[in-house]
Amino acid sequence: MTKIVTNYKGIGFLVLLHTILLVSILILPVSAGPQNSVVISDYKVSPAVLMPGEEGTLTVTLKSISTTTATSSISYGSDVAQTTTSFTPYIDSVIIKSKDFDVLDGDSKFEGNIGPDQPVAITFLIRAPQKSGMYFPEVWIRVRDGQSLKYPVPVNVNTQISVMRTPSLSLENSFPEPVKPGTKIEGTIKIFNDGSTQADNIRVFINGTPPYAIPSGISSFMIDSLKAGMSKERNLSLLIDKNTPTGIIEVPVRMSYALLDGTVIEDSGSIGLDVRGESEISITSVETTPSRVNPGEPFDLIIRVQNTGTGEAKSVSAIIDLPIKGANEAFIGRIKSGNDAPATFVLEGTDSGEYQYHMKITSIDDWGTHILEKDLTLTIADGGDSSGLMIIIIIIVIGGVGAFWYMRRKNGDD
Repeated sequence: MTKIVTNYKGIGFLVLLHTILLVSILILPVSAGPQNSVVISDYKVSPAVLMPGEEGTLTVTLKSISTTTATSSISYGSDVAQTTTSFTPYIDSVIIKSKDFDVLDGDSKFEGNIGPDQPVAITFLIRAPQKSGMYFPEVWIRVRDGQSLKYPVPVNVNTQISVMRTPSLSLENSFPEPVKPGTKIEGTIKIFNDGSTQADNIRVFINGTPPYAIPSGISSFMIDSLKAGMSKERNLSLLIDKNTPTGIIEVPVRMSYALLDGTVIEDSGSIGLDVRGESEISITSVETTPSRVNPGEPFDLIIRVQNTGTGEAKSVSAIIDLPIKGANEAFIGRIKSGNDAPATFVLEGTDSGEYQYHMKITSIDDWGTHILEKDLTLTIADGGDSSGLMIIIIIIVIGGVGAFWYMRRKNGDD
């Protein structure tokens, strides 16, 4: 491997030339016409400095900055209707042309439309030439119904030109997965400096996503400095609202830091939380149809089951052990949060009396299987003939009414 020897004579001119070339690449449009409104918004060579014969990657990012519109008119007598249609550039191929570099993979792998402000990164596997120097392989982009476009990209092969080094912050977090609505969760966030130089005055702001997830306590902190390749970790608490919908929610994190020259850079990240509700089963009522069950009479036992939790209950079923012939199992199915459903048992008649029985309800949610067990009582009243009692009551009522009229008449005569 050839050793790089730093020689600062002439570096200023080469750096200036490299900077001018980079700026021209970032702002040069694909075509003067609006139909080819595509630019290379960024490029990256990894490693930044290739050694002679070394393999590396060249990544270019394509971006469409506008669209072309076509307007057509249709006449209906004196009325004219106009229709405007938007067109986006369609890329047929992206290849690298170079007599110095071998392209090992990636040529013509991308084809399709590029929408407005939709960055598309395309990576090529390349092998550097055997001779050191600055090279400018060309990226050729063919746009359908347009001309082939050429972009030179600078690649450093073991030269003495120094590339500006910058920090680059990234975020990693460790929070429980999944999380329940209505809970407070504890975790950590770790800030990495993946760049090539130190970042200073790092400020981290956890913005939250009100009302679903907000910081509990500390919502921002500062790191004085972070050298390249280093990281810092901080503890963080988040409150998850009870009404948070099931699914993935993002908690935005904003980061700012200063370069060596004092320039402040802002970056962003997020904490992803997998929210899964938990069901909570309860019994709201127990009734029979008919409401008064006579001995030997078939009846339905209806037990209403409610889900008061934050998640849907699935595969809900109930079993009772009543010593009465009939259906002792009932399948309910799904019960959404805040709803209820009946568990109906069709039973045959039996003797009067009080029957103690045990009920077991099984349900499944995102957190597993849950079982609710309750001891209940069923009363079947004595079904004796009540016609004699009714006759006595009628006689008493008639007698009372007659006495009332007699007393009233007697008082009137007096």
